[in-house]
Amino acid sequence: MRVGLAVLSFFAVLVALVRAEAHEDAPELNVLTTFPNNPFNIVKNGQANRVVFSIKTPQSTDRALTIESLTGAFLDPSREDGHKKRVLRNMTTTRLKDAHLLTQGQSRQVPFDFFSEFKPQKLDIEFRALVVDQSSSNKYNVPLYRGSVTVEEPPQSLFDLQLLSVYATGLALVILIGYILFEKYGASLKRSWKTPASKHKETAKPLAQPLGKNGKSYDEDWIPKQPTLRPRKPRGRK
Repeated sequence: MRVGLAVLSFFAVLVALVRAEAHEDAPELNVLTTFPNNPFNIVKNGQANRVVFSIKTPQSTDRALTIESLTGAFLDPSREDGHKKRVLRNMTTTRLKDAHLLTQGQSRQVPFDFFSEFKPQKLDIEFRALVVDQSSSNKYNVPLYRGSVTVEEPPQSLFDLQLLSVYATGLALVILIGYILFEKYGASLKRSWKTPASKHKETAKPLAQPLGKNGKSYDEDWIPKQPTLRPRKPRGRK
């Protein structure tokens, strides 16, 4: 009897060790990735780009898993994995407010927003999830998606909020500079405006006309004398 109990306890410990060793492996997840706002995997600079992961565990798993956070990275498509310049920029890690518990066979949708600030080009991209095994409290960095995206500039509009804020800031700066200049030089300008205009005008004096020796306005001395002509007598008729 004691031998049987010892054998059973040995097998129980062995099974527990096998399960613990199996749980040390990264969990297997079935993931469906979609870009709801960009069906062609187009990423807009300066805007929130959303990706949604539909995650579920296989039917065969019995592990209680939760998703703690999501992150990702932009990759250089011209370099291989392991190259020090392969990762262009890591995305901001988003910690989930409510841990998403993955129950057996049920799918959970987890959204993730990321931003891009690259010149228009085609880049590789990857997303990862930090998954916690509730039975062992172990954490695993599980890959969710790897693919390529096309980075584009958003269309510009005159009513774009960013452009309007730039216009408003520029206008406020111009008004401020004008106010400072007016306060500095406005007083002197006001004093110059109050000066009577008559002080700046000279009274026009009549021009003096030159007088000749005879007291007239012209001199007769320069006029040549005309020769004296004798009067002719009328001739009588013969």
